[in-house]
Order: sequence, then structure tokens, then C-alpha cells
Amino acid sequence: MPGTAGRQARTVAASSGSGGIRSIVQDRWVEPAVACLPMAWFLPLVAFSFVSSVTPGPNNILLWASGARFGLPRTVPHVIGTALGVGAMALAVAAGLGAVIGAVPEIGIGMKLLGTAYLLYLAYQVAGAGVLSRPDVERPLGVLQASAFQWINPKVWVFALGAVTTFRPPDLTVVVGSVAVAATMMAVVVPSSLIWAGAGGVLGRWLEGPRSRRVVSIVLAAMLVATVASVWL
Repeated sequence: MPGTAGRQARTVAASSGSGGIRSIVQDRWVEPAVACLPMAWFLPLVAFSFVSSVTPGPNNILLWASGARFGLPRTVPHVIGTALGVGAMALAVAAGLGAVIGAVPEIGIGMKLLGTAYLLYLAYQVAGAGVLSRPDVERPLGVLQASAFQWINPKVWVFALGAVTTFRPPDLTVVVGSVAVAATMMAVVVPSSLIWAGAGGVLGRWLEGPRSRRVVSIVLAAMLVATVASVWL
């Protein structure tokens, strides 16, 4: 009926014998389309992003080590840089960079070699964090450094490829959908990274004395070296 949202008026006429019985059915309520249907991709993407970003990997080991060494406040730029790098990686994958690397295996191998070398270098730095006494030399990663690290982090490549190819909403344009996926990933990476950096900060406050810090630094470095295996899987 005009002016009645969500309602339909209809008349059904049926003839029975000569009586011409007329049956009227009107004002039947019709449920409107589910308004949130276009957002059906959002919650699965949030869940996928959280699992992918909160599980152990190069980023989280570095964030944990940084939190333990420098505390949470000084590690916040590292957290922000990680989120920005992940978002940039997702946009690059959406633009076709992932397909280019798949078509030219040498590029992928080169990135793996760079990632391996950098992870080993960071492990060396983390291992020395318990005994180094020159804070002007050793400082946490900044926004640009943490963002750049994502380009040689194999776990982030898998994360970005999976998110863009699986969860980009089909009801949006490619550009808008890709930006929506990248923004969601970044929004989830920030709290998951803060969990690891905060845990490291708590650990750093509990540790007293150079010996205990040295042991933890070696353990963190060993965990970082172990993540190198993921580069070549």
C-alpha cells in the first residue's frame, strides 16, 4: 500500500461454483532485506586477521622483545608501523603485486633471502640486548622501519594474499573493497600487536639483573631464528 513501508496489499479472487466466493488477503507483512548483508564479509575478515596477526611470528617476537627491552610506550611506533605495513601490503597484493611475484619466482627467492638475512641480523641484536649498555645505539624500530619490514616478512605476504583474495567484498568496487579489507586488517593488527608488546613490557618489569635479562634475550633471539624456517616453507 502506498505510504506503508514493508507492507504489501494484495487481493486474491477465487471462484467457487456460482457463488463467486471472493477471498481477500491484504496487508501481509514482508520482511525487508537484511541491511547488514553487504557486510557479511566483515566479521570473518576480522576473525581471520586476528588469528593471523596474534599467532607467533617474526613481527610478534620482535614486538615482545622490544616491549621487554624498551617498554610499551617506546614500542608504540613499532606497532603503528607494523599496521601500516600490513595495510600497504594488502593494497599492493590487490594491485597485482602478488601475481607478479608468482609469475617471476626469482623475485620471491630474492625477498626470502633478504628476509632471512634481516631476521638473523635482528636475532643477533636481540641476543645482545641483555648485555649491551649503549642505549643510544640500540633503540626500538620506528614507524618506517617496522612498515618496511613487512615487505620481507613471509607471514605477512600469506596474510595479505589470504585476506584480499578471500574476503574482498564482491558488492563493492575493486578499489573500495581493497581499501576496506586493508583498513580492517590494520585495525585488527594494532590491538594484536599491543598484546605482544605489552606482554614484553610486563616481562621486562619482572626481570631484575643482567643475568636474567641475558637469558630472556637469548631465548627471544632463538625464537626469532626459529621463525626463519617459515620463510622457506
